[in-house]
Order: sequence, then C-alpha cells, then structure tokens
Amino acid sequence: MITVSALFSYYHIEELLQQQTLDKLQNYITERTAKESAIFKLAEDNHLVFSHAFLEAWSERKSSRTSSRFDQLFIRDENGTTRLSNKAFTGYERHSASGDYLGQSKWISGFIGRGAPIDSAEFQNRLLLSYDLVDAFGLSWSNRFANTYVSMPEGVNIVYWPELNWAEGASADLDIPKEEWVYIANKENNPTRESVWTGLYYDQTADEWMVSCETPVDDANGQHLINIGHDILLNNVFQRVFNDHLKGAHNFIIRADGRLIAHPAHIDELTSRRGLLSVDELSNEEVISQFESMQKALKQHGDTTTITFDEKTESFLAFKNIDGPEWIFVTVYPKTLLTSPALDTALFIFMLGLVSLFVELIMLYLVLVQKILTPMTKFEGASKLIQQGDYNLHPALDSLTELRHDEVGSLAETMISMADCINDHEIDLENQINQRTQQLEEAKQLAEKQARTDPLTNLGNRRAFFELGSLEFDTARTNKQPLSIIMVDLDRFKFINDNYGHAAGDKVLKECAAAIVALLRPSDLCARLGGEEFGVLLPRTNLDGAECIAERIRKKLKTLRFVEDGKHFQLTASFGVAEVIDIHTHLETIIKDADIALYQAKEAGRDRVVKCEYV
Repeated sequence: MITVSALFSYYHIEELLQQQTLDKLQNYITERTAKESAIFKLAEDNHLVFSHAFLEAWSERKSSRTSSRFDQLFIRDENGTTRLSNKAFTGYERHSASGDYLGQSKWISGFIGRGAPIDSAEFQNRLLLSYDLVDAFGLSWSNRFANTYVSMPEGVNIVYWPELNWAEGASADLDIPKEEWVYIANKENNPTRESVWTGLYYDQTADEWMVSCETPVDDANGQHLINIGHDILLNNVFQRVFNDHLKGAHNFIIRADGRLIAHPAHIDELTSRRGLLSVDELSNEEVISQFESMQKALKQHGDTTTITFDEKTESFLAFKNIDGPEWIFVTVYPKTLLTSPALDTALFIFMLGLVSLFVELIMLYLVLVQKILTPMTKFEGASKLIQQGDYNLHPALDSLTELRHDEVGSLAETMISMADCINDHEIDLENQINQRTQQLEEAKQLAEKQARTDPLTNLGNRRAFFELGSLEFDTARTNKQPLSIIMVDLDRFKFINDNYGHAAGDKVLKECAAAIVALLRPSDLCARLGGEEFGVLLPRTNLDGAECIAERIRKKLKTLRFVEDGKHFQLTASFGVAEVIDIHTHLETIIKDADIALYQAKEAGRDRVVKCEYV
C-alpha cells in the first residue's frame, strides 16, 4: 500500500508539474519568437518605405536627362565594368541648384557588371534614383542594419556600408545576377513579388554571421526595376539565443529543411562550414532525433506554436517560426527537470509511509479506531486538495499539527511542507517567466524608441517626423483644423564645421535643437530631418501664427553665442513656413511648399522667415 501511494504521488505530482511547465513553455516560446522576429519585421517595413519612395519618384525621373550627372558619378573602366566615383564613398558636399549646402554624402559604393545597358537613358535614370534613395535612407537605417543597398537584374549593386567600400573589392568578372541575394528576388524564384530572405552565411569582411532581406520592385507594367536589400548581422542574436534560456534548458535555431542555423553545441562546426550545415551531417544523435520529432509534429499541427516530446532524448521540444527568414526557434526542456522533484517527493512519501506503518503496527493495540479515523479523513481531504491543484493544506491539517504531537502530527507537518515546496517551485518558475517577459518588452520598447530618435539632438528623426506628422495631417484634414509647418535650415553651417571642427558643429546642432524646443508647445513636434535641417509641425496653428513662432525662433537662434578653442562665433537660420490648405493631399505636399519658401529665404539673403503665399 505504501508503495502504491508513493507511486501515485510520483505520477500525480509529475503530471501537475508537466502541465504547469508546458503552459510556461508555451508563453516563453511565443514571447521569444516575437522578440527575435522584431529585427526581421523592421527590415521588411523599411523596404516598403523605400519601395514607395522609389515608385513615387520613378514616374518623373525615368524620362529625365541624365548624361551629365551620370558621367560625374560613374566611372567606366577599361575592363568593361562601371563603378561609382570614389568620392561617393569618401564623401562630398551636396548643394542645391542655388548653391546652398545640403550636407555630406558618404560611404556609398557601386558596381555595374559587364554587359549592362550602360548607355540607356532609362537605365541611367534607375541608377541615379537608386543612388539618391540609398543616400537618403542609408544613414538613418544604419543604427539597426549593417548596410542598405539596391541591386538590379542587369548586374548592378549600389551599397551604403559605413567604413566598407564594397565595390572596390568586387572583381571585374563578378556576375551579380548569379548571387543568392539577387536571384532569390527575380520573378522565376519569387513570383509573389514579396520580401524574401537568403540562407545564413558568414561574411569574413564584416566578421559576422548574416542573412539578407531582398524586396523586388516592379513598375505598373510588371517590369522588374530593382531589388532593395538589407544585411542582418546575427552574432548578437545568436549570443542571446545561447545565453538567455530557461534554467536547465537550452535553445537552438533550425530551418524546416534541416539546415542548422545556430546551436550552442555546434558553433565550431557551423563556423568551419560557413553556415552550410545540415542535421543529417551531424554525429549528434540527440539533435537528429529532436529534429525528426519536430518534423512529425509539424506535419500534424502545421505552422503554430508547438510543444512535442522526443522519446529518445526524453525532452520536451517547444518551437515556433521566426517571422522573416522562416527559421524555427526551439527550446529543449529535459523531462528530468520534472521527474527529479516528483521522484524525490515520492521517495520521501514512501519512506515516511514505512515509518508510519511501523509506528502504527506497534501502537495498533493501543490506539482506538476513532483516533485513527479522523486523521485519515483529514489526510484524504489534503490529498484531494493536492489533486485539485490547491497546495494550501494548513486549513485541513493544522488541527493535527496543533493537537497531535505523535507520528500523525509529524506526517501532517511533512505533507504541509511538501505542498509548500511544490507551491514555492510553481511561484519561482512563474516569476522567472514574468521577469523574462518584462525584459523582452523593455528591449522591444527601447528598439522602437531608438529607431525614431536622432542620437545627437535627442529629437525625433526623419522617420518619426513623417510618421507622427502624417497622423497630425490626417487629423487636421478630418477635423478641419489649421496645421502649419516650419522648415528650418542653419545658415552657412559648413563654415562652422570647416573652421571650428565637427565637434563644434555637433554642439551647435544640440543647442539650436534645445532652443527651438524651448519655444514650442508640448503638442508641437520638432525633428531633425538631416544635417542642419529641422522640421517643426504646429497643430491648430494658422500661417500667421506659424510665421510669428518662426520669427521668435529666428531671433532666439541669432542670440546664441558659441566658443570653440577661444574663438567666439554665432549663427543665423533661414525659415520656410506653410499651412495646410485644400490642395495638400498628404504631408509631403506641404513640406514641399515649406521647402520652397525656405529656399526663397536663402536666396533673399538668409536670416529671415518666408511664408508660402497661397492665392
């Protein structure tokens, strides 16, 4: 009987722990895959922004006259290839048509392979537009992605990659259309024309594991114009997968076809094989068995969060797809983590039962039936509480521990202690999951904030300005409220950088940003759009009100004094002001009017406010 009770307790406790653990694993794997999917989802979102900008400009740019600018930017080589001028990588200053300084372009290289239609005006227009957009978006996306690039089916790659001149190292016989990061986006391999991902590979130049996201862009007639690309560096992702795991468990990443992506026990093999390692090439029978169990579960349950049991390794496998490259995140949770506490408890109950039996046999002739019946009834009630998942045995057994100081009372105390231990184990496991969930949420919020903040001035960046500005624009149009915009450009900012250094220029930008924000309302939006250019969005403010605010900012900036290496200097700024009217259909149209007014202010001598006059 004692043996049966011990076995019953063992299986019952193991069953309870197993169900609780499976629930925690379900939540853990869902939260972890959401976190690991964030960077891949962001890459696809960036490509949507780039694609929209390209197609919007392409209708106007495809028929432009390009030969002069094309010959300035691209150098034809005797070996039949064409490359971007080295100045595009080392840096050159951009100026408007009127000669105004528009910031510096840098870190861009480009390669055009042999046989490309280099003399075609349409092809040159595509190259120039791709170059302009890589220049426009590359810097703002570099805080999360190693690079931003555009490839073309004609054998072209234009790359923004800080510190790495990719095209300089490209050999003349490089056949770009045969590279995986190009051909996976062509119509034959990607008929849906959606974002696709390469397999994992190790880049020796960057000393990083990476995977590439490629998004094709077609025109209205279905012509394949370009591919937009990001390379995702994965060393940090892999370290997080290996080190951030449940106690006693481990994580790895694999593809549905059996290609191993990351495994803590096979780091050296993955490195030596440059990421091209399949499960069937391993000598690790445990990983092979676990993958086979996953395949069976996938056939039964499909692409959902799945928990299955691998008989050979006696482990629970919790896995779910990571959005983007179609990888599977796997957590291996050994069953021994459940059986050990249950076995210890069952052995304890077994030994305690033997002791109780021995005492009961000795005291059998001395103890009346009524004195045994009541304690056994209470123990039965306590067992039912445990069976129902209620580990608070004090109401049921406290009377025994207080009134009985014999073996029955000792047994009651032991059962209460056992139940408390089980309850503490459950609370501890739940706290671990809650703590990791909170860490995941904090990391997500930090990533979202960094993606929309200019690191120098701590203002919103261009992305934040357009996202929040578009919402304010739609609100103003819907509610028929006034909305104005001020475009601010610091005058002769290049002179400050050239004469006092870039550190002084950064100081000027931060103090100017602080001065502008100090004159605005909490509901107003100020962002650094790039270089020395700022944008200010004024909800519920008409054109005259915006002009007054711009004038106050102009006067305030003019009063700022700066000192660098004992040299005193100050600056001025030019302002363009515009208000939303019926002709404005989206945010970019009013920004364009404000830019026109800004250029008029520059041409009129700078240090002034010009508002856009509407007839």
